[in-house]
Amino acid sequence: MASVALQIVSKPLPGADTGKIMSNMKDAANLWRSAGAVVKVYTVSVGEIGNMVFAAQWDSYEAYGKSLDKMVGEQSIQALMTQINGSGTVEWVRSNLARELPI
Repeated sequence: MASVALQIVSKPLPGADTGKIMSNMKDAANLWRSAGAVVKVYTVSVGEIGNMVFAAQWDSYEAYGKSLDKMVGEQSIQALMTQINGSGTVEWVRSNLARELPI
């Protein structure tokens, strides 16, 4: 079965409170985990240095879909997105959704 990965890349804004950024990442990770995702957060060390990567992974496209079904319409998700967007700590760079290719 092919896995699925979601990647959200953000750039911390100059002078932003790192503790607030990490708190928001932790809140987001907890919500995705409660919906069934495996979540990791990375800082970029080579290339786009300083960017942060929020990565969520599922064993299959079906598992990814079930996670989304659990999260659609959840007030906690909407509140978190409002909190992150209004925090003034990071800016969105890009998002990717990727399916594993068997080789």
